[in-house]
Amino acid sequence: MKKFYLTILIFSLLLQSQLIFAQQKNIQDNLLVGKWKSIKIDQKNVEINIQFNIDGTVKYDVSTILNGFYILKNNKLISYFKKFGTDKTIVDTSMIEIKGNTLTQKSLVGGTTIKMTRIDKENDNSNFILGKWKSENYNGYQAITEFNAYFKVNVQLLVKSIEGSYTVDKNLITISSSNSSNMRMNYKITKDTMTLHNLENGKDLTMIKLKK
Repeated sequence: MKKFYLTILIFSLLLQSQLIFAQQKNIQDNLLVGKWKSIKIDQKNVEINIQFNIDGTVKYDVSTILNGFYILKNNKLISYFKKFGTDKTIVDTSMIEIKGNTLTQKSLVGGTTIKMTRIDKENDNSNFILGKWKSENYNGYQAITEFNAYFKVNVQLLVKSIEGSYTVDKNLITISSSNSSNMRMNYKITKDTMTLHNLENGKDLTMIKLKK
């Protein structure tokens, strides 16, 4: 009988230790789950967004950021962007038309036409240019363009997107995808800030967790 109780005790202790390990793993995973945005990167016009999902899937996006300002006269839009790394300003003049939540922009310089769909809800079905617009073909890229009330314009061009799965082993994240080689990164999370060290290229990245 004593042997039986001893066996039960050992089994219970093993089960408890496994539960504790699983809880610790879940806590570790829960800290990682969510959307992260780069806040410090070598190339100042590059932004990285990573979405870690609780089901083990991940989306890793690399974007080029264009910052400038605009002037809107009736339906004529004049946009000014600084060419990154130089003092040169690129000027684009286009005609725009807003119908409901669709914005059509036709460049008078290159002749290209870009169609955008409003993705913010604040100005739904209005004639205002203010807000965020998404285009599936912004000169060959998927893009999000934001016009604000202070005549600033921000364009986020998606230049690389990786979708796949991720695993966590202690402080090591491995991202696997069918259209890209595996990425291995050491990570550390402090509150809403995460530091990543890419083991493939040796580069460090600082990211902040976005609010839902």
